[in-house]
Amino acid sequence: MATAESKLLDEMDENILICAICSERYRDARILPCLHSYCEQCIGTLVEKAGGKTVLCPVCRRSHDLPEGLASISKNFFLSELAGLIEKKRDGKLAEGDKCGSCKQGISQTRCLDCAVGLCDNCTQGHKEIQCLKTHRLMSLETYNNTRSTDPAKVQPPVYCSSHHDNQVKFYCDTCNIPICLECIALDHKLTEHNHRYLNDAASEYKGYIMEMLDKLQEKELQAGASKQEVKTTSEALENQFQEEEKKLNEHIEKTIVEITAKIRENGSKLMAEMKCEYESRKQNLQAQIKELEIAENDMKHVRDFGRNIMHYGNAAQMMSAKKGMMSQIQMLIQVKTQQQPITDDYIEFQRSDFHETKNLGVILYHRYNFQLRDVPKYGRIGEELSASLTKSDDCSRPLAINEIRAKLRASEENVSVLENLDETLSLKYQGKVEGKHELSVLALNKHVEGSPTVITIIPNKGLLCKYGIKGSGVGQFRNIQGVRVFGNGVTAVCDKGNKRVQLFSLYGIHQRVIQFTTFTSGFDPRHVAVSKEGYYFITDNRNKQVVVCDENSKIIRCFGNQELGCPDGIAISPTNGRVYVCDNSSHCIRIYTQDGDYVKSFGSFGNGQCEFSNPYGMTINNKGNVIVAEYNHRIQVCDSDGVFLFSFGSQGNGNNQFNCPYDVACDNDGNMYVCDCFNHRVMKYDSHGVFLSRIDSDQDGLNNLTGVCVTDDKPFGKVVVADHGNNCIKVFAQ
Repeated sequence: MATAESKLLDEMDENILICAICSERYRDARILPCLHSYCEQCIGTLVEKAGGKTVLCPVCRRSHDLPEGLASISKNFFLSELAGLIEKKRDGKLAEGDKCGSCKQGISQTRCLDCAVGLCDNCTQGHKEIQCLKTHRLMSLETYNNTRSTDPAKVQPPVYCSSHHDNQVKFYCDTCNIPICLECIALDHKLTEHNHRYLNDAASEYKGYIMEMLDKLQEKELQAGASKQEVKTTSEALENQFQEEEKKLNEHIEKTIVEITAKIRENGSKLMAEMKCEYESRKQNLQAQIKELEIAENDMKHVRDFGRNIMHYGNAAQMMSAKKGMMSQIQMLIQVKTQQQPITDDYIEFQRSDFHETKNLGVILYHRYNFQLRDVPKYGRIGEELSASLTKSDDCSRPLAINEIRAKLRASEENVSVLENLDETLSLKYQGKVEGKHELSVLALNKHVEGSPTVITIIPNKGLLCKYGIKGSGVGQFRNIQGVRVFGNGVTAVCDKGNKRVQLFSLYGIHQRVIQFTTFTSGFDPRHVAVSKEGYYFITDNRNKQVVVCDENSKIIRCFGNQELGCPDGIAISPTNGRVYVCDNSSHCIRIYTQDGDYVKSFGSFGNGQCEFSNPYGMTINNKGNVIVAEYNHRIQVCDSDGVFLFSFGSQGNGNNQFNCPYDVACDNDGNMYVCDCFNHRVMKYDSHGVFLSRIDSDQDGLNNLTGVCVTDDKPFGKVVVADHGNNCIKVFAQ
């Protein structure tokens, strides 16, 4: 049995435990997002040479950003523990007959799996004070050696919690996607906020899923291999064709050289150069395609091998620790296009002619596509007929018939019509019926024409897209909605004042999580939200006169402002100087802080003049750093980042340039401003100078007492999200 064990250990040592940088057994292995692992010291040297914030994988040459330096690279517990097992075996520390790990005198006959030590018969029978005899797993040395040879994962020591070092990892938090211990559940992963289960149950379910994904990856790998072989065959045929035609050309040159040597050689050299240029160009394209497919094939094989190794040799904790990075890599590789046709054909022909008549040896024939895709619109609305044109180019070897043109709109798989015009151009007519990016492909003789493929963005028609929420205190329900903000990843934060919480949704209303606090002196009173580049939420807490900074799991980072703020309402973070601007409603001013909570200064006072405010409610900051404030003076006031007045617009009324208590304001990347006109029950759009552009909603949409507005950064028109206070819901509009 020792022979079988040695063979298994040698196989693991040679195949999966050698660092590709130092060619030695792993020491404190670290794993990159591409699933390639290296010694901590080796990868640390690469990170240091690259400046500490990025690293280039030596195997697959992928670049990975490291915002926290080497700490961003996860430890590979699976490989490190296997390497340690091999090291102990090579040093003879695991051999039968070792000294007892407890008394250091007797010969070990029993193995404690939890302590990873051997025990002699005297210790296992006569010393019950040994902790491992009470709670740990014991196994005879013979059974241990047999099991280690056939199923090493079963006899590996347990994994202990990185936060609570005395506790074994026995559970898995589905909310955070990490293995945890019992103490973690009580402290950091509470039952009311997190979903967790036994680690082995999670690993069993994940093992089935990963086997299914690896099978799909194998199919993709086979497709890549088959496509590579087809491309190689085409490349070889191209080579043979070139050689045959080169031979024909040389024979014809030699046959006619007697008649007019100088002319023939000059003409022949030009033809040869043309043919070689075309050949080299096509050969280079085919070789590039072969290389691309080989990279895809090797990446897929590496991920499959890694997955099988960790399932075969790793335990549940090791498998689940690698889950996030492995699934990210698998999903990325599954999207790779592996079923490909050769990007060029093998058709090159020298067609000779009668030199006495034409004064030319002949011509080189090859397919050249004689159409260019032009006038393609970047955007279109759902259902709108769009058009583009195909024009002929002059440098074509032969004309193409219309039946040799194929056009399709990928993503929606809509039909594209090809029409021939009187001026010998072609027109493409098509519609996009689904919102999103659509790829328009136009092929001649199964090859893309110039300008193909290209992307067209289909945007929704104007009007109400969706609404969500009703009155209540349940999940997805609201009582007294205040501000609403959409962040770059589509997460929508809604301040649910009546329920003392902030609820997070997807853009179209799928509930994600709740931010809530119960430790403040007065009840949590959220009014508006901003988010920093680091992903921290800055929430104005009106009743407690403060700004609360937390992460998405309600972990408080800091609170500040209660020395200056009387009634905090609107809040925004400047994209130019990073400072936090807060509307102090009762003090009729704007207060400025650093993100660490240090007070900088205030500007504004009560009144209706320049840089004077009356109960400022909501605010935003544009790309130039200008502060835009909605106030009870029925106007929008714009100041620079230091509080210097620039301009204002609006007065009381219900006209296009009038408001009745503008409660909030937002701006898009182009500087356009969107005003939440509360008691006129509407949302109005203005340009960067305050000139009226359009109304976003209509009377039929039934808006009632609006308290919040924001806009996404979609191109060409962002979606406008509105807090409908009177109807206790959120409404999303396309413009």
